[in-house]
Amino acid sequence: MKRLRAAAEYIDGARAAEALARTFELWREPTSPWRERLARLHGGFSPRVVDAGVRLGLEHWTLEVMRELRGRELRGDHVAPGVTAVWLAGSIPTASFAALALPLLAGSAVAAHPASADGAGPALFLESLRSVDPDVGACISLDAGPEVLEQVDAVVAAGSDESVRVVRERVPPGIPFAAHPHKLSLAVIGTQIDVPGAVEALAQDICLWDGRGCLSPAWVLAVETPGRRAAHIAEKLAEALDRLASRLPCGPMTAGEHAALRDRRGAAAVREGVELHASGDANDWTVVLDPGPERPAPGGLRFVPVVPVGSVRELVEFCARLHPHLSTIGHAGLGGRAPGLLEGLEAGGGSRLCLLGRMQLPPLDWRHDGVEPLRSLLRLVDVEDEHD
Repeated sequence: MKRLRAAAEYIDGARAAEALARTFELWREPTSPWRERLARLHGGFSPRVVDAGVRLGLEHWTLEVMRELRGRELRGDHVAPGVTAVWLAGSIPTASFAALALPLLAGSAVAAHPASADGAGPALFLESLRSVDPDVGACISLDAGPEVLEQVDAVVAAGSDESVRVVRERVPPGIPFAAHPHKLSLAVIGTQIDVPGAVEALAQDICLWDGRGCLSPAWVLAVETPGRRAAHIAEKLAEALDRLASRLPCGPMTAGEHAALRDRRGAAAVREGVELHASGDANDWTVVLDPGPERPAPGGLRFVPVVPVGSVRELVEFCARLHPHLSTIGHAGLGGRAPGLLEGLEAGGGSRLCLLGRMQLPPLDWRHDGVEPLRSLLRLVDVEDEHD
């Protein structure tokens, strides 16, 4: 901890922004050796998914964006944390990159606790940052244990509701705490768009990171019409996933995941009123049109329930049943501020609307779970004027 605090004394957020921008450029290069190494070492996803997910995810993580973020959130009198503890979760590398980078932009060193599912991502990111600016790289450690939670000045924790609760219980009162617990996202396709174009974008959202993240579409809500539009969407989505499977193949699964997928396919195949579209490979994609009155279980691992909705009210009610676990609504064919989207987002406790094809590609400066990424770490200071 002393080493981190000493390293941070010589680094400010502006210098960190420049170092991070050059680092992200290395990862974005067409033939980036860093992306190639991560794709080869990660193990949780196919190399092609890792390569595409990182390349697309970092596309707009530029110096201009970081400077604008700092100017917007580091306003007024404040005290930045000397050291921020960052509890990483999940297996998505770009999420880890952002979690490590954002405290640096606030002027804080980072004591990180990596997730077991993504051992390669944070380590390679830190190695690349140190190759660009060793001093900025010295402001991150990846060996934090639970004891540091009582020694730092701010905490960011991601994971399941239970894991976030356990971290929170170790943090002393008065320490800024940004929590990112379990979340789910969904996609909505309206009637004002050509179905093939919509499902091509949606298929990318499903294939990137294999449905394992909080931004993966757990359901597809299809605004129904008398012409069975939802059934058409399910059929065309299956075709799009089949085409994309060769370019973005599914990664490895555990024996338990294989069994769960087989069980879900089997149950869907015999349930009355359900239409099943499945790849020949049981480990690849599955699309289920489920018009039943009960909300189907959330999808994952490229298993996608398509749910017809007949009205804006049904959309809002579906979202409300997800509260407080809704994160993002990806949409097409409704308009960016169409009636129901914002209302549904609010009802479910969500914080992000985006177009289909962008669900897995949040900006670096997005307000994750409605929290300002830098300002949430600060201690704000009021300076009252003196009066004679």
